[in-house]
Amino acid sequence: MPSLVINSSKKQYEILIENGLLDHLESHLDPAVFYIMIADDQIPDIYLNQIAVATPNHIIIRFPAGEPNKSVSTFNHIINQLIVHNVQKDACILAVGGGVTGDLSGFVASVYMRGIPYIHIPTTLLAQIDSSVGGKVAINYEQAKNIIGAIYPPQKVFIDPITLKTLSPRHLMNGMGEMIKYGMIADESLFNRILTEDVFTNLESFIASALLIKKHFVETDEFDCGIRQQLNFGHTIGHALEAYFGYQKYLHGEAVAIGMVAAVTDPQIKETLVKCLQKYHLPTENPVAINKLKPFLQHDKKQMRIVTVAKIGYAEIIPSPF
Repeated sequence: MPSLVINSSKKQYEILIENGLLDHLESHLDPAVFYIMIADDQIPDIYLNQIAVATPNHIIIRFPAGEPNKSVSTFNHIINQLIVHNVQKDACILAVGGGVTGDLSGFVASVYMRGIPYIHIPTTLLAQIDSSVGGKVAINYEQAKNIIGAIYPPQKVFIDPITLKTLSPRHLMNGMGEMIKYGMIADESLFNRILTEDVFTNLESFIASALLIKKHFVETDEFDCGIRQQLNFGHTIGHALEAYFGYQKYLHGEAVAIGMVAAVTDPQIKETLVKCLQKYHLPTENPVAINKLKPFLQHDKKQMRIVTVAKIGYAEIIPSPF
């Protein structure tokens, strides 16, 4: 079983990566703990049932799927359910799902009773390689994505790549946007493997490679004040596009794909990046003029600087031209 340990200022936490991990979660969870499973309404019941076997004491809170529901109203709904069920400080939240669920559940955990534990069980590729690690938790507010949030690390992260088999092709490719980002900013070899190999025949290995890069960034700059901001490659334009279309047109990885192309100025690198993105059926053309995106760029917490790549495998942070 591949595993990684992430060191944060608040705790160490382990990431376990294993096909079939959900089949024996009872060896990793405490049966005496009261668990709150939080999942959107698109998560297959089979996964919640598998987790329920390992958690004799639990409740399930569900909410409508989609980025628009990473909101104050959904946050209020979940908090209300925790109060109704008299959830105490020694309980633990299980965030079962993609990036929206992880961000939302982690933020709930960070503030409920001044902080309770939570565990990520990511079921999308994007969440498995990116959002479940590093402790960034948040909700959106009006036009501003992730504007209300905290750095609040999980207790553990359980990654079972088999859960990706129930994803639609579009949602699977969505995660490839973030994986390509890792190669672009930090590992030319990984980028070339993504470009030339079949990622999905050896997915555990690619997930672990992406997470090793994420581990480096979050341990070096836990509170996102310096080098960790390189992880924002593609996100300045990407977040603006998501907000411009009311979180309805593009998935996060799709918007990041467009944002990466927009952030690269070298023609040869741009051409290679576009080729890689197109291999995974990700969009590369920005359909919105920059002047129309400016109101959304102004709300984005990343808008003062932008990440660019002048050589594959190396990123730099420059003042935003937008």
